[in-house]
Amino acid sequence: MIKIFLCSILLFSSSAIGYLISLGYSFRIRDLNDIQSALNRLESEIIYYSTSLPLAMEKIAKLCNGNTSKIFKEVSKLLNSKEGYRIDEAWKISVLKFKSKTNFNREDIEIIINFGKDLGVVSKEVQKKHFNFIRDLLEEQKKKAMYQQNKNGKMYSKLGVILGLALIVILI
Repeated sequence: MIKIFLCSILLFSSSAIGYLISLGYSFRIRDLNDIQSALNRLESEIIYYSTSLPLAMEKIAKLCNGNTSKIFKEVSKLLNSKEGYRIDEAWKISVLKFKSKTNFNREDIEIIINFGKDLGVVSKEVQKKHFNFIRDLLEEQKKKAMYQQNKNGKMYSKLGVILGLALIVILI
């Protein structure tokens, strides 16, 4: 009786671990969608409404979800602080501060940080091109993430179950 109970706990645990690992791929896609949506809104605020960057960041923080909102809120806070952060510094600090709470990979983080380098320091036409470029890069990252989710997500889910069954066979 105890053996059956322990085996079922082992199988459930290994299956749950595999499922949680596979969920990370879905969360990365969600985070990429969130940041892309936020950057589209930022483009509208800057290009079409000519909103100042601190105010635009604050508005977008209120419209966004989760960790993306926190990044924009932090940028707004840093830009409004008395320390006099430049936009690229505030952007980088904020992205790095919240990167552990997101599911972005190293490449995603680099793309997002590099976006802040030209933000607010060039003409609207150049910024519009910059927004289009970042949109294309994030779209490419989303495609890669979807491919990885299809490939690795299913593998980890099944691997968790198989590993649990293998451990049960070994222990019995």
